[in-house]
Amino acid sequence: MHENPNRREVLKGAIGAGLLARLRPDLIVANELPPVRQPQLIRQENERPGTRAWLLTNTRVDPKTKCRCPWIEGYCSHTSIRAGETLQIMVSTAPASRFTIDVYRLGYYQGHGGRLMRELGSFQGTPQKDPEPGDMHVLECDWEPAVAFSIPSDWPSGVYVGKLTAETDGVQSYVIFVVRDDRPCDFLFQCSDATWQAYNRWPDTHSLYRWPDGLEKPRKGRSYTGPDVKVSFDRPYGKYHQITDAPLCQGSGEFLLWEFPIAFWMEKEGYDVSYVGNLDTHVDGTDALRRAKAFFSNGHDEYWTRAMYDSVLGAVHRGMNAAFL
Repeated sequence: MHENPNRREVLKGAIGAGLLARLRPDLIVANELPPVRQPQLIRQENERPGTRAWLLTNTRVDPKTKCRCPWIEGYCSHTSIRAGETLQIMVSTAPASRFTIDVYRLGYYQGHGGRLMRELGSFQGTPQKDPEPGDMHVLECDWEPAVAFSIPSDWPSGVYVGKLTAETDGVQSYVIFVVRDDRPCDFLFQCSDATWQAYNRWPDTHSLYRWPDGLEKPRKGRSYTGPDVKVSFDRPYGKYHQITDAPLCQGSGEFLLWEFPIAFWMEKEGYDVSYVGNLDTHVDGTDALRRAKAFFSNGHDEYWTRAMYDSVLGAVHRGMNAAFL
């Protein structure tokens, strides 16, 4: 994967907190015809059969780190991806175990909250190496992909989770990604994945709030809030711990805790909504945002680049509405 341009180049110098991530060169798919409005797309999608099988029923947290699930954990090659592009999922299992990946789209679905989109595996999993800290203490995994597949054209925009299940003892965790489109819509739902990574401690203390070597440790009960720390999207999400002890969210960033309730409600009501991540807002610019009548910043959305701010403000000045929830 190293031969490809990476998200670090896009965000370099843009986010003062130092968020890093890879962008693949196939992010832009050429379309001969402009995207068309599909105002009933989400309503029709939620009429499909739902399931609660997307929920984790057997997960663990390493008592040493109080963060990771080394029995099975993983991450995706993209934070968001379009139909036709290839998604890779990297997985580590310790001890070695065969495993499966069940991919679900999250929404309303008769109150069940998800729909099964694809079953993958089983695959042979092995322990993959933890990275050594790099410049400014960044931890960036370079794991071998377990699977790569093209996003089907009939997968609607939304937030998707891959439910990882180790066959040896049944331990589970998630990977998470956004499927995006470019169609005109009423509401554009921005997932706060930059903030998810800012607070991601995986594998133990490597969030933006750890203190670098050589700097004074914060007083007891306080986090470091200074410079010289970076984080990478190329690693699993550890258990989010700031607000509540919620191991059943293992691997999903902060989406289930902060953002899923509003997505669940919007899809229940049949609103015409499309989904993006923070990096999409950073890259796309004002004109792309104006495909929506209203922009939603949701949940714990505190890490913005100047480009994101300028793009959203520019779209507001040109008539787009914006809500910060």
